Amino acid sequence: VREQIRALDREMLGECAGVYTISRTTSDRLTRFNGVPSTPLYHPSPLAPKLRPGPYGDYFLSVGRLETVKRVELAISAMAHVPAPMRLLVAGEGTFRHGLERRIEELGLGDRVRLLGAVDEPTLVELYAGARGVVFAPFDEDYGYVTLEAFEARKPVVTATDSGGVLEFVRHGVNGLVSELDAAALGGWLAELADRTE
Repeated sequence: VREQIRALDREMLGECAGVYTISRTTSDRLTRFNGVPSTPLYHPSPLAPKLRPGPYGDYFLSVGRLETVKRVELAISAMAHVPAPMRLLVAGEGTFRHGLERRIEELGLGDRVRLLGAVDEPTLVELYAGARGVVFAPFDEDYGYVTLEAFEARKPVVTATDSGGVLEFVRHGVNGLVSELDAAALGGWLAELADRTE
């Protein structure tokens, strides 16, 4: 069945005058699985015109669905390696919320990690503006508005070496930090950001 779907994809996409994807990561997948070349066409976040820089606050921000593939649990675990008073605020909802709540309790981070749930746009704009940095380390992300939104707010992005499309934008030590897939390593980079005053 999978090969039939691939064959149909190749046939139909082959009839297109042009094939575009949302990122180089997605284009690479289309070539690898379907043999179809394409061009990345990066589009801005709908939130882009509203985002603005603000002071570097006392919290890191995580934005996105609370699903295992987004690896919010990694960000939470990393906070065990970040000195107080730095906090982690998590904006988003999803099926893994209960697992994240359990992890926060296991690590004794209830006073430093908050699951905010779904937030409205004005609140999200304020959260981006006041963050010290944005933690976004999903597994093999297609594209990820979060990266672009963080940059619009002039905040560094802390990500992982296998985060896919995020790595098309984040340059280690320039506009963010790229960590090995390890809570202690990620926490070390967050602690470094926490020590910076600008």
